[in-house]
Amino acid sequence: MDGERRLPVRIPDGAPPREAKRRKVRKGTRSCWECRRRKIRCIYASEDALICANCESRGANCVSQEFADEQASTPDRRVTQRLGRVEEMLEKLVEKIMPDSYTASRGRHMSPSPVSAEPVHPESVDCPFAVGKPPMFDVLAPLRSNSKAPDGPCPTRDLPTPAPSPHEITVLCNKYTRIARTLYDLLPCQQDVDTIATASPAGSFIISFFSRYRDVAAGQIEDPSAIRVIPSPSSHPAVLARRLMQLTNCMQQIQPTTPMKLLAGDSTRCLMAKYVSVVSELVAHNDDLIGYAEGLETLALISLYHANAGNLRKAWLMLRRALSVAQLMGVDRWGDKPLKSADPMVNPSTLIKAQAFWFRLNFVDRYLSLLLGLPAGTDDNSFLADDPNDEPTDKLEKQHTVVMGAIIKRNTSKGEASFSITQAIDYDLEAAARSVASDFWQLPQISSFANTTSIERMRAVTQLMLQMNHHNLLILLHLPYMLRDPKERRWDYSKATCISSSRQLLRTFLLFRQTNHSSNACRHTDYGALTASMTLLLGYLDPKLQARDPATTSQREADRELIQEARDKLEEMAKKNDDKLARDAACIIGRLLPLLNPDLMATGGGGQGGNNEGVGEHAAIHLEIPYLGTININPSAHIHNTQHEVQPHAHTTPTPKVNTGGSTTLALPTDAAKTTPLSVSLNHNEYADFPSCPTLSTDWSPPSDQQHPTPVGGDGAGEACHTLSFPMGYSDNPNGFADLNSFPPMMQFEWSQAQLAHPELAAEADDWTFQGFDTTYFESLFSSGAQGL
Repeated sequence: MDGERRLPVRIPDGAPPREAKRRKVRKGTRSCWECRRRKIRCIYASEDALICANCESRGANCVSQEFADEQASTPDRRVTQRLGRVEEMLEKLVEKIMPDSYTASRGRHMSPSPVSAEPVHPESVDCPFAVGKPPMFDVLAPLRSNSKAPDGPCPTRDLPTPAPSPHEITVLCNKYTRIARTLYDLLPCQQDVDTIATASPAGSFIISFFSRYRDVAAGQIEDPSAIRVIPSPSSHPAVLARRLMQLTNCMQQIQPTTPMKLLAGDSTRCLMAKYVSVVSELVAHNDDLIGYAEGLETLALISLYHANAGNLRKAWLMLRRALSVAQLMGVDRWGDKPLKSADPMVNPSTLIKAQAFWFRLNFVDRYLSLLLGLPAGTDDNSFLADDPNDEPTDKLEKQHTVVMGAIIKRNTSKGEASFSITQAIDYDLEAAARSVASDFWQLPQISSFANTTSIERMRAVTQLMLQMNHHNLLILLHLPYMLRDPKERRWDYSKATCISSSRQLLRTFLLFRQTNHSSNACRHTDYGALTASMTLLLGYLDPKLQARDPATTSQREADRELIQEARDKLEEMAKKNDDKLARDAACIIGRLLPLLNPDLMATGGGGQGGNNEGVGEHAAIHLEIPYLGTININPSAHIHNTQHEVQPHAHTTPTPKVNTGGSTTLALPTDAAKTTPLSVSLNHNEYADFPSCPTLSTDWSPPSDQQHPTPVGGDGAGEACHTLSFPMGYSDNPNGFADLNSFPPMMQFEWSQAQLAHPELAAEADDWTFQGFDTTYFESLFSSGAQGL
């Protein structure tokens, strides 16, 4: 070693000399630390040179390996300056985007008020946040400041925070650490998490929502107790967001009679709205964070929350985003492989499988699309492929998903082909019903929901849900043929199916709501109950059901009792949960209940007689559909002899007039005349061309081959109504016109310009109760027998 050359330490300018401690190095080692790191040859310009040529050219410290390497702990001044400039630019950018909130936040942090020595906390989120836009500035304060968000009234979490693994630290990009910290600070404290998990019956459901029933039965899913575990602050934002959404859905389904007080102080409704809003803002719409299993679950759980809250349009939009991201990830092509996870500590055996997740996305998407009258997101039915390991309930639910897609397509078809498509779909539903045991269609005992294991309860609830879904699909399938000519025997099967399925669906609904009183739990059951009640009541417009023989009278009274019980249950839920949707649904059912009165059906109601002078003037029943119009039901009304000539809608071409028995009708184009007859009964209003109104096509627009009568002076100031008549005497003759003198119009639909002031595209249920679900129902009901469209 004495003969070896000693490399000196290059001391930075201004640094005091020091006695360097020598290390023992291998014989022949001559390179400095910098050249070793760069894996280059250490060359000296001369034998007497103290610094190698590479370090000289780079201005780096040339330190022999005989001395300790301190390069890692010595920051590069230029890098530090650059980072400082970037930080300053980001602060200026945030200040431009959010000047008021940013300035206030920095002011509170930099210069506390001298008047009070108490710490100043950001403003708390008030309860109006639940219905309006959230005050995001205070929630996102950690993203604008280096200071930690102040703790709320909730104490420090009871469980210690697990130390992040080195892998977590390296994986999580620095630009997402603040998002992760914001989400972590938003999580409830451990005591509140335990309270939510204990009070909510939805833990097992939320965990197993994306898994097959066979995986649930085999225990190949995450343990429901995992909801109680709070992820570490260094976790991926998608992992934290998923836990927040799991807790939100659990809170949403807590029974109204369950006593629960959280240390957080805010009401559960405010907390849920805050969690959903922040996660939607930071994660759901961030393309870089959702490309994992946890990200997809977060999107789907947000959609589930909105669907149960009655926000069908927000649910549909978020579900479509999840469907699109899943397609980009290739989930539809992964088969039975587990999805990629953002959590390195996850158990691979409990990860959700791609095929099961893809099926669940399609199931929810088609259900929401069917309710809203929208096309399905995909036509992919690959999930229906035979799997010998599938349980019968798995197969039945997959067949229901395929049928939902087929009904959506049928609803857009025209002509006689739609009826043959209906028959084919009905055959598929019958085959699906036979694929499970016959006792599956019996209602389970009420004891199945109490004092049993979570698996047994889930099986009982699954049985009820599948029964309700099956009968609901039968109703929606045959609904367009329920108001057809009662003298035509080929429509009898559709009418009988609608009525029998409505009765069975209501019985199932009552059993389920006897065990679950939360209106935000399985909200689709309430939509199903409303559909069944309206269908069963409107079915009594058929003259055959107005008979007074003992059998018909007994059945009518049984139906009255069943429907009244369903209405009472909805009213009870509305009171317990302060739920507007349940209250409005009960109100609609109550308005239609007089249809079960045979005396009303015979006289037109209230002794008013049947000779009405105007449209809906003396109607027995008026049913107002928000943002759509009014439905008048005149059981014994007769068409007024005087009918006025009308002009077609501004977007259509004039058509020749066809006179039938003294009434004036408009002939449809050749391809439409086979399906929809056109006749208009008007009320003392002169009609002329109506200027186009874009809002009409936004939420409810009849097919393009239909004509719209329009009042004179369509400038938005008048209340004149467009009227459509729906006679039970619809005839399916070749020219497509009914004999309007033989049958009175049983139903008439009116809409006016005042009804065109639609709410926002994705308004919440508080502003738009049924979100267009009622529009879709009546559009389907009237699609085959409407006169005047």
